[in-house]
Amino acid sequence: MRVIRNFFRQLRNGFRNLFRNGWMTAASILTMTVTLLMVGGLVMLLSNVDNITRDIEEGVQIRAHIDLAADEQDEETLRQSIEELEYVSDITYRTKEEELEDLISSVGEEFALFSDDANPLFNVFVVSVEDTQYLDTVTNQISELPYAVDVTYGEIDTQNLLSTLEIVRVVFALIAAVLVVIAVALISNTIKLTIYARQTEIEIMRLVGAQNSYIRAPFTYEGAFIGLISSIFASILLYGAYEGMQSATVEITGVQVIAFTPTTPFIYYIAAGLMLIGIILGVIGARRSIKRFLKF
Repeated sequence: MRVIRNFFRQLRNGFRNLFRNGWMTAASILTMTVTLLMVGGLVMLLSNVDNITRDIEEGVQIRAHIDLAADEQDEETLRQSIEELEYVSDITYRTKEEELEDLISSVGEEFALFSDDANPLFNVFVVSVEDTQYLDTVTNQISELPYAVDVTYGEIDTQNLLSTLEIVRVVFALIAAVLVVIAVALISNTIKLTIYARQTEIEIMRLVGAQNSYIRAPFTYEGAFIGLISSIFASILLYGAYEGMQSATVEITGVQVIAFTPTTPFIYYIAAGLMLIGIILGVIGARRSIKRFLKF
């Protein structure tokens, strides 16, 4: 029972400490809120960059144009040969009439002049692969098959875009890691300022024989409270900013250009993660700050 009473007493003292040095507490919460806001924002960016990358990867398909000299039996033989290739996950046949309809709908009615026998397009096999890393391999293999001409997937633009997004993901991950390190340092310093202001109080507790764990406890709980409160503020700001950004994108462009990660339950995971990170960083910062004062 004594342990439980001490726990709640220290918890209450840690909460009261938030109001004893209001300005320092406010500064700590502000600093930590900004840090968590940046960390949470980067996590959101990383998630949406992953979505964009995945959408691009899933949308990349190989287009194998069929030689005009091929008859139905030749086309069926080519289909079977492509289906037997390793890493091919799906294949779709499109006639040159379907290709012309798509061209007219995207470019304009001017191309309607090329209908019927004047259609210059090819019948096409649209091929999907299990992973984008096999695009080159499968493209080269299809190119070597009879009656397959002009086999392509827009490799220059696609590969450049995927490479750029991969770099963006790595850069964001590094920035997030650096921010976490900076957050620990900032929280440690801000809580250290609070401890300096209470140095006399700590010395008195040591003189009356208080154990280090007893002296450390309220500061540890105070750090946890600062982390928890900061994470709540950061989560609310992130929710508002994320919702606003999605609405602004639709209002400016008139369409949903980017497939954002749905707000819910995404924001709940972000908030839970920020609360956990905030409490852990607050505790680490507080323990680092009080450690030096307990050595004497």
